[in-house]
Amino acid sequence: MTRRQFAQLLAGIGGYIALTRPPLLRAQERPMRVGVSAETLAGANINDARAAYKVWGQEIQRRLGITHTDLVPDVFIPSEQLIKMIREGTIDCFALTAWEYAQVIDLLDTNWVLLDDYAAAGLEYILAVHSASPYKKIEDLHGGQLIIHHHRDTLLLTAWLSLLLSANGLPPPERFFGSMLSKDNLTQVVVPVFFRRSEAAGLTQRAFSVAEELNPQLGRDLRVLAVSPKLIPMAFCFRRGCKPEDVKEFRDALVKLRTIPVGQQLLELYQVKGYTAEQGSVMKPTLDLVRQYEYLRSHPAPAARKGRS
Repeated sequence: MTRRQFAQLLAGIGGYIALTRPPLLRAQERPMRVGVSAETLAGANINDARAAYKVWGQEIQRRLGITHTDLVPDVFIPSEQLIKMIREGTIDCFALTAWEYAQVIDLLDTNWVLLDDYAAAGLEYILAVHSASPYKKIEDLHGGQLIIHHHRDTLLLTAWLSLLLSANGLPPPERFFGSMLSKDNLTQVVVPVFFRRSEAAGLTQRAFSVAEELNPQLGRDLRVLAVSPKLIPMAFCFRRGCKPEDVKEFRDALVKLRTIPVGQQLLELYQVKGYTAEQGSVMKPTLDLVRQYEYLRSHPAPAARKGRS
């Protein structure tokens, strides 16, 4: 998927949410306001995303004829501003990252979240190395080059890696590895390791499986050195105190995205089958990792031993 396609996808979801709420609000009530964290774009052009919203939003409005929920004007909101709006109560429903979730959890309805269907059970991060390489343990990668897949799914990868290194008495990634590169294109993440031009690749197990399907030899010549717990990098949430009927309407609208033609197009672009509502407890392992990483950052080890070069 290109960055522009990804931007269109997120914009389309925002447009769909904004237009699929039935007209149950009384005239004197403020409509429910919906926005999306700009951090969920994972490097896609924000101006393209906002422009795409207008195209997708108008098409959905034409097909459904429903306009009873307000999307915030800029659609994609910078993280600091989004946090401020949540705390001020000027936004009701939002797609946000796990980092932002942790910052405002005291204000969220934590009974449920809406997730991409493939992420509902959590995503695993992996470190992949060449099967013929001498690397057997994480410390063996000291001084090597790591290529990280830059994707919305990998927002927690560096945090997991930092905790993994710390648990083994090793310095943080930026000091442990000789260099760290970030690539949007999955092929540019795994192929350098395949040809032994880089020591390791950091990506999701799901993305690695996609790479294997495209090139089965990758599965034969690369092996997994480390695997993370199952994590959820982002979710749709509500502020606590929203009307139960509003919550249900939004949840049902997003889950039913797959039932309309334009929704099917969006899902096909993103290669997901749909969205699912889950109990908020699914976020606990992710929240635990975020808290552990925050503690690690604020309490660095006084003297971490180095791995073998």
